[in-house]
This record gives sequence, C-alpha cells and structure tokens, in this order.
Amino acid sequence: MALDGKTAVVTGAARGIGYAYCQRLAADGAHVVAVDIDDPVDAVSELTGGGDKLGLVCDISDPSQVDAVTGTVLDRYGRCDILVNNAGIFPSTDLEHMSIELWREVQAVNVESILLFARAFAPGMRAAGWGRIVNTGSGITLTQNRDLAYMTSKGTVHVLTRALANELGDSGITINAIAPGLVATQGFLGRARPNGPTTDEVLARVTALQTIKRQSVAADLSNALGFLVSDDADFITGQILHVDGGMTRTGA
Repeated sequence: MALDGKTAVVTGAARGIGYAYCQRLAADGAHVVAVDIDDPVDAVSELTGGGDKLGLVCDISDPSQVDAVTGTVLDRYGRCDILVNNAGIFPSTDLEHMSIELWREVQAVNVESILLFARAFAPGMRAAGWGRIVNTGSGITLTQNRDLAYMTSKGTVHVLTRALANELGDSGITINAIAPGLVATQGFLGRARPNGPTTDEVLARVTALQTIKRQSVAADLSNALGFLVSDDADFITGQILHVDGGMTRTGA
C-alpha cells in the first residue's frame, strides 16, 4: 500500500489501459478518481483495494468540463497527488481527407487536456512537495505510420512531458510518459479499417517486430505506471518509457 492516502486521477479510465491503471493504483492504496467521456461508475464499482473511488464523466476536450472535474477533486480530496493523462482518440487521418475540425479535436483531446489538468493540479503538488504526472505517449512516433493527426499529437505529448519536467522538476514533481506499443484494447479492436488488414493481422505484424514475441497486455503498462508513481522513481523525470516488447529500440 505504498500510495496509501494519495489521490490519483486517471483519464480514459472506463475501460482498457486506463481501467488497468485504476486497478493498479487502487491496489497500491490510492484514492482513485476515474474520468471518462463514458460513465465510469460501473467500472469504478468493480475496483478493489485502496481508499475512496469516484467516477466522473468529462469531455476532456472541453475546458469548462475539465474545470468542473478538477474542482470536484480539489473540493473532495484537497489536492491530486497522481495525475495519469491516459485518454486519447486515434481516428485514421491523412493529409488529403482530414478536416481542420478533426485535426483540432485530436489535439484538444490528446494534448490540450494534459495542459488543462496539469495546470489545475500542479499547484497542490508543488505545495505538498510531491507529485507524479504520467502521460500516455506512443511508439507510433518512431514508426512509418501515416495517421497524421494522431502521430503529431503523440509527438507533442512527448515534448510537452519534457517541457513540464523542465518547469516542475525542482518542486518534487516528476513528469514522465509511457509509450505503449499495440495493445488489443476495446478501442483498438473496434476501430474501423475499411479495405485494410484485420485486427489479427495487425497484431501479428506488430508482434513480429518485437524482440519479446507475445502480444502486449494492459498489465505490462500498469506495472510500469506502478513504478513511475512510486518513490522508487523519484529521480526519474522527463522520460519517455517505451513499453512495447522491444518494438522500438532507438530514440524517443
């Protein structure tokens, strides 16, 4: 129960990787606030261990809704100790067919929400002299993938992670990013691929590129999160941790 008494906020928490993060944080003793555009109450009811559990509905691309959620957290718990910016969208986009509206939506959800939540919670972390911010990046930034808006957003997440670490690193707050490979979450399995490879074909291709020849599971990522938010990682900040079975082996 290394996180006993800490308050953790996780976005994109109703299912998949975000829910696995909530499970790990609760098991380690934290109060867990699960935030999602879909009602996370049922998911929260299944969490065990830890302290208090709270599910909040929020469209994180809407600053007013983020303000409402962060206000609720601060009123109830006093501060957020651990912020996990996991929510994201990944529509297939290319230069010819992408609208400016879709481009802006991807950046608002995947990038701007990180700034909004960090701006709300960093003052409390600074006052406490302890805080953890973990963002979800992506190994896609090191591939030849052509999802233009998504790839750009995740590259920006990596740079924003470092920029926040530069600004907050002297105040007891660490800021890192976990860059997953391909995980067979509900979101991935339900993604439309007109005239493209099947999900099984995509998973097989990715696994073949890894040095560890098995499919990634959510626990691989939640284990990494458990380390990064612990005191064992208090000298690690501004890093992009690729958790992908060795698929990406250079750069960040």
